[in-house]
Amino acid sequence: MINVKKSILWRVVFGMSVVGLFALWITLEMFKVQLVERDKWLSLSDSATIRHQDISPARGNIYSDDGSLLSTSMPIYDIHWDATVVNADTFKMQVNELAIELSRLFPDHTASYFLAMLKKAYADKNRYKLIRRKVNYHEQKALQDFAIFKKGRYKGGILFELNTKRVKPAGVLADRTIGYSTVDNPGVGLERAYDEDLGGTKGQRLVQRISGGYRPMNDENLIEPQNGRDVHTSINIDFQEITQRALGKTLQKHNAKSGCMVVMEVSTGKIKAMANLKRKEDGTYGELYNYAVGNSYEPGSVWKVFSAMAAFEDGLIGVNDTLDIGNGERDYFGKSMLDSDKGRFSKMSFKQAFALSSNVAFSSIIFDNYGDNPSKYIAHLRKLDLDKITGTEILGEPEPFLNHPENSTWSQLTLPWLAVGYENQHTPLQLLTAYNGIINGGIMIKPRIVNSVTDAGIVTKDNDKNVRKIRVCSKETSDKIKELTAAVFSEGTASGVVSSLVSMGGKTGTAQIATRGAYQKSKKYNASFVGHFPADNPVYSMYVCITEPSNGQFYASQVAAPVFSEVAVQIFTISVKQEVEKVAKKAPLYTLGYYSDFKQLNRVLGVKLDKEVNTELVQINAAEGTVTGISKSDGKMPNVKGLGAKDAVYVLEINGLKAKISGYGRVVEQSPEPGVPIYENRTVYVRLN
Repeated sequence: MINVKKSILWRVVFGMSVVGLFALWITLEMFKVQLVERDKWLSLSDSATIRHQDISPARGNIYSDDGSLLSTSMPIYDIHWDATVVNADTFKMQVNELAIELSRLFPDHTASYFLAMLKKAYADKNRYKLIRRKVNYHEQKALQDFAIFKKGRYKGGILFELNTKRVKPAGVLADRTIGYSTVDNPGVGLERAYDEDLGGTKGQRLVQRISGGYRPMNDENLIEPQNGRDVHTSINIDFQEITQRALGKTLQKHNAKSGCMVVMEVSTGKIKAMANLKRKEDGTYGELYNYAVGNSYEPGSVWKVFSAMAAFEDGLIGVNDTLDIGNGERDYFGKSMLDSDKGRFSKMSFKQAFALSSNVAFSSIIFDNYGDNPSKYIAHLRKLDLDKITGTEILGEPEPFLNHPENSTWSQLTLPWLAVGYENQHTPLQLLTAYNGIINGGIMIKPRIVNSVTDAGIVTKDNDKNVRKIRVCSKETSDKIKELTAAVFSEGTASGVVSSLVSMGGKTGTAQIATRGAYQKSKKYNASFVGHFPADNPVYSMYVCITEPSNGQFYASQVAAPVFSEVAVQIFTISVKQEVEKVAKKAPLYTLGYYSDFKQLNRVLGVKLDKEVNTELVQINAAEGTVTGISKSDGKMPNVKGLGAKDAVYVLEINGLKAKISGYGRVVEQSPEPGVPIYENRTVYVRLN
């Protein structure tokens, strides 16, 4: 019995000792955790509930050439509420008013809905209750004046989380050119190409995990983001609207698959408008792909401009030389080359061959003169950079395909067909750049869409500096090409779209689209037009490509030339109006008229002239006191600006010219410009205002 008691006692003592030792161990561990390792465990706790959160910078803006916004970021806010910081009396007295104000601002929910939400958040001591997502700037400003919220973050509990939404104030204008860029998608257009500049540098802040998400902590560790820089483009919003509207109307009319148009400033290479439209499933058209930059195709007869340049540069032919075209048909190694009007002509001048787009004439010139040395012809094309990309800012430009004798694809048929725009692949922008260089006095300029990049108004990138310019042909060749392209309107394939307002030059191109490598069975076409205006003194050049018109008309003269003419007239009208308004502010009260009238006025006004003249019509600079007689010119275009219609016609007719008049009043614009070489019976377009 005694042994049993002892055994039980020792067991109790042992058990109590174990419990005591365990309790002592727990006490020591608690001491260790709370005092010795306090910082370590606090750090681990913080790492689980506190983290760094990126702060997105404000993305830079994209502007048009006059400073209008093309793309910008609008502030969008998520609104949260910390119910724990609101005084009980304040909440009780003002919660009903707050619920009513919220229902007025956001009428998709009732006041009772907001009241129930606010009361539950307050009872639950919710520190991060979502009130509303995607609140705009004006709504955010209104919320700051609501009951309870107007006490601010630390007494009213209102929390604003800023996000941004990318918007395009000009709507769908130049949509694909401007493009987009998102976190999940690198995007397209200028938004992608200039993402590094527009995007800025992210900032950072500390946030704490709580029920419902993360709440921003104090601002001590805040790293402010650096906002993005602004991109200033050469896009003219008026030109873009004109171009895009006209292109859409043309595509609808001809039920075409897609189309694009590019307007370029001749002297600078700056792109003033770029429209790209594709037919959608519902039959409407939208900017879904940038065909001008990214789509290569066989251009057809617009290529004849480049063949003509090569022929002029090598002195192979003159503008008015006569060609034997064999009734519009020629055989090359068993394959026939045909003109669209086969059998109509046996002979024609080179100008006429260009104006009427004779395939036989151009294939003959190139094949007969370069057949033994095709590389010499290819060298002229390479001088136009037709074997290189333009390097424009928008990404996705494909390498052009310019066939040459070293290629495995080169055959004995290549040269005559290349001469008329087949067996090559180029984008509209690549072709326009080469054309623009020829009609720009032979100086080709790299095309560009962006003028500069600025940071808070300071220019960080200036694309107008160090612009690449190369001479591609002589000034004489350039003038001859302009004469040929003007004939396309006066006597050629574009004669049906001549305007009395502005003279134009250009070249049509109708190219059959190969189906499974064959043309014979294909009934699909690309209708293209490349041109410029005014004809003799180009200010703007333009490229049009309409893909697969399907309403029965497919020739470029029917499809592409009309929209070129429409856009050219409208752009010219806007440009002339702006220039006239500028000049009108500086122009003297009188500049041209009858000498006898001026002499009478001078007696009253006291304007002294430096010499006398023996012509009745004179041009006087009242500021400088100089007088110039207007009479028959020595092969140069006379200046009729400032004259009335009757006098302008008289001056032009005594110089053997024909006048086409539009408007009324005095002459404010003439084309060709004064001083350019003239030939008899040339038509001069005169605009009065």
